[in-house]
Amino acid sequence: MDQKHKNKILIRKYINQQCNAEEMAELRRLIKLPGTKALFDEVLSEGWSGVTAQGSDHLDLDNALGKFYTKLDAQQISATHVEEQGAEPVIRRINWRRRLSYAAIWIVVIGFLAAYGINHLTTIKQQPDLVYQETVNPKGQRAKVLLPDGSHVYLGAGSKLSYPRQFADSTREVRLEGEAFFEVTKNPKKPFIIHTQTVRTTVLGTSFRVAAFSNKPIEVEVATGKVRVDDFAGNHPQSLAVLTPGQKLSYTSGHPVLGEIEVTDVQQWKNARLVFDNKSLKEIAADLERWYDIRIDFQNEMKSGEKISVVLQADMPLNKIMKVLSSTAHFKFQIKDRNVIVR
Repeated sequence: MDQKHKNKILIRKYINQQCNAEEMAELRRLIKLPGTKALFDEVLSEGWSGVTAQGSDHLDLDNALGKFYTKLDAQQISATHVEEQGAEPVIRRINWRRRLSYAAIWIVVIGFLAAYGINHLTTIKQQPDLVYQETVNPKGQRAKVLLPDGSHVYLGAGSKLSYPRQFADSTREVRLEGEAFFEVTKNPKKPFIIHTQTVRTTVLGTSFRVAAFSNKPIEVEVATGKVRVDDFAGNHPQSLAVLTPGQKLSYTSGHPVLGEIEVTDVQQWKNARLVFDNKSLKEIAADLERWYDIRIDFQNEMKSGEKISVVLQADMPLNKIMKVLSSTAHFKFQIKDRNVIVR
């Protein structure tokens, strides 16, 4: 076996994270030699098929390139996802061939391997988007998600959470559509950031609830710790509030409203306890439609605008929930299949 072939095998083994300490040192030496870029391009053009001289299963080029760049970004990716009630995660992989040229990748290889050595690859600051995972809850279904840093997310019905399988070096960022209760692992060096529409919620380690549905105010309620909320809709970020336990923020574009809430009410949301304070029946119905995957129709529109205060346990049977509401707001109802008619 000639030296060129040995070097190509070494590159393939590095891509597949199979190099031992001796081989890593050899790779560091190899990139300093003239002609190595051409060899690197040759391996790419071959599709990186095979890890040993005898060969192995064919590797998809996009997938292999993703693995290679992932290796540059961090030595290992780890993520644990705990699902309840059958929620299915969706893995989204970036098409690296479209995003990066071979030459650009080679520059990254040379820059970081030569300057810092293989063992310092985890210090890269400008991390690319790697592999994102989504938990999507349909109406009537909830899920508990364990993030890579050990934080817990209780994701509500009709909601979606997107997060990387490995957080960046300096921040922990996720995107939420819908509502969730967060129990964030404390790490002062890596703020935890939730993106919801144009609003960004930043914490270091705390527990709180965030709700962000389209056509509804964004809500942030804090149970423990401190939470900062900013609006990034315009050219300049706008600080909306810094919330402490028992405080809440309701925000419609340009109009933040601060209020108070019982800490236990915030904490119990993850256990399906819904607290409605001076809310219209129409607003309450919208939440119940999402939690129970039903449709509620009001025969009297004036009735739908009536406001009440009530606490509901949303893991109870629907007919019991409707009985509580009907006795509070004085109406009659009929349940047929997945439809509720309020008279």
